[in-house]
Amino acid sequence: MIIRAVNITKSFPSGGGTIEVLKGINLELKRGEMLAIMGVSGSGKSTLLHILGLISPPDSGELYFNSERVDFSDTTMLAKRRNKQIGFVFQFYSLISELNVLENVMLPAMIGGLTPDRAKALRLLELVGFDPSMANRMVYKLSGGQMQRVAIARALMNDPDVVIADEPTANLDKASSIDIVTTMRNINLSSGKSFIIATHSGEVARRCDRILLLSGGVISEESVT
Repeated sequence: MIIRAVNITKSFPSGGGTIEVLKGINLELKRGEMLAIMGVSGSGKSTLLHILGLISPPDSGELYFNSERVDFSDTTMLAKRRNKQIGFVFQFYSLISELNVLENVMLPAMIGGLTPDRAKALRLLELVGFDPSMANRMVYKLSGGQMQRVAIARALMNDPDVVIADEPTANLDKASSIDIVTTMRNINLSSGKSFIIATHSGEVARRCDRILLLSGGVISEESVT
């Protein structure tokens, strides 16, 4: 298993009380698996991904990454794991507008203290279907689909164990959405990298190996595609 979550809970303050967002989540992600997490807006998908991606701690429960229990109090370890073992793809791309395409792709390597590998970044752009000849273009000049391809290439830069994608097609039209999820699926199948994709789109979810439905703070359904 790449990731195993055991009875994960998470609440947030609201007014004079709290809102229970996650009420005991148990899930496993196998090596090489592509997992979809579905749910309506506000169901807790992003909250769960932030915990699985080591961005925020659960209130209770345990998380295991490559069979090692995650210590959420060890901020140095968390930062290293996020940089080197987890790739992130976000709904709003989260590219740096002051940097060009190639610089955005190489950014995780620079943050991790590695020498940026320009040739590798160009190969990744080609892998995700982005024209490498546009590598020096500023990202704010790109279409939504192009920006998301750059974001996927960036997520792969440090050769992570798992890529976590939070609504990666929500801001794209139908054709671009299918292209993006097909790209991720092809990378999953060819490289054996694990993917977790949070989505409200059944069309996106059906391209994954398994679908988990998050509702009422619990996983209420699981299906195999």
